[in-house]
Amino acid sequence: MSHVETLPQVEELRAKLGKLETALSAIVDALAWIDEDGRVQWFSAPFRRLVARQDQDITGMRLTDILPLELGGRRLNHEAHPVTLALQGQPNAIGHYEFQKGDRRMVLEFFAARVQFSKHEISTVVAIRDITQRKQAEETEKRLAAAAEASAAEARKRAEELAQAYHELQNTQAMLIQAEKMAAVGQLASGIAHEVKNPLGIILQGVNYLEMELRPDQAQLGDVLRMIKEAVHRSDKIVRDLLNFSRQAPLEAKPCDMNQIMDTSIDLVEKQLLLKNITITKEFAAQLPTAVVDDNQMKQVFINTMINALQAMPSGGSLTLRTYAERLTQVRPGVGRRADDRLRPGMLTVVCEVRDTGVGIPKAHLSKVFDPFFTTRPAGEGTGLGLAITRSIVERHRGLIEMASEEGRGTTVTVTLPAAQQAGDER
Repeated sequence: MSHVETLPQVEELRAKLGKLETALSAIVDALAWIDEDGRVQWFSAPFRRLVARQDQDITGMRLTDILPLELGGRRLNHEAHPVTLALQGQPNAIGHYEFQKGDRRMVLEFFAARVQFSKHEISTVVAIRDITQRKQAEETEKRLAAAAEASAAEARKRAEELAQAYHELQNTQAMLIQAEKMAAVGQLASGIAHEVKNPLGIILQGVNYLEMELRPDQAQLGDVLRMIKEAVHRSDKIVRDLLNFSRQAPLEAKPCDMNQIMDTSIDLVEKQLLLKNITITKEFAAQLPTAVVDDNQMKQVFINTMINALQAMPSGGSLTLRTYAERLTQVRPGVGRRADDRLRPGMLTVVCEVRDTGVGIPKAHLSKVFDPFFTTRPAGEGTGLGLAITRSIVERHRGLIEMASEEGRGTTVTVTLPAAQQAGDER
């Protein structure tokens, strides 16, 4: 074939190559063909703009020299460069890398594919995309998402704080109402007790006089007088309970061992418990902190509680007395009658529990058990003042009394008192 015959074919081939180069340069990605030595043999216009060099400073140059890449702020050496990895046979080497172009730091998505034209000719085609703006948008999105999450978390925290504050406000309001109610009931009880006590005394004196005047043939009248005397004694007990409830006797408080107080209290009712086939278990903590209490009044608290447990186990059972120290992490509702009497988080407390295996208390009654005159016992068998007096004594010691119960399983009464010595107190 003559030179003249091949010339049109060469021109046609050049035209096609020109069109191909124009088409490839229209692609946004920077493209380059790298030979087996890692040198640039062809590149597109976007590649030229990326490396910011003249054509003669690109062709024949090593790609690792004109396009140094970094990963995590550290420059990649020649062996770790993706084009080297592709030439060594790693298929489709792709990754995100940093590139410093003047004073602008770019993020590039780098793709390198190994191409084998023949057994002895190996090269690599690379495609590079500038994803700096995309990465910046992603980082901005992450920051906004983090800020939104932080804002949502703060909103949730504020909502929880508001809910807690509202809950505490309700508790405080309920405590104030309860305090006013207890004060009113106390005044009423005191007035009634004093008005009733004197007539009862006169009635009892009259009954005693009539008993002394009875003739042997007046046995039936004697039975009536005994019934009257029993009724007077029951009424007198109610009056004494009313006076105890309304009367705020001064506390003779001093640091006391609550283990010893509970031990003494159980001794006073132990015989009654054993007669009812009730076993007694003591789980007293060793080295229990002392509490500043009036020991006689606290004995009354535990005796009242133990007698209630006794009455809840008519067929026998078990009574467990437990003490332990606890540092409060959260103030529970119903702590004290006044805001300054509240147990506080972080406070060291002495906890005393009385747990029985009795009949339990219906859930609907639990919120009323400490109310004056409330009782679940049959008429004539209780005044409903025992637990009200017990609660009053505990609260006057700046403490908390709680009751948990389950029908058929038993009841636990928990008394929580401030320890005499708190962390940070002067010794």
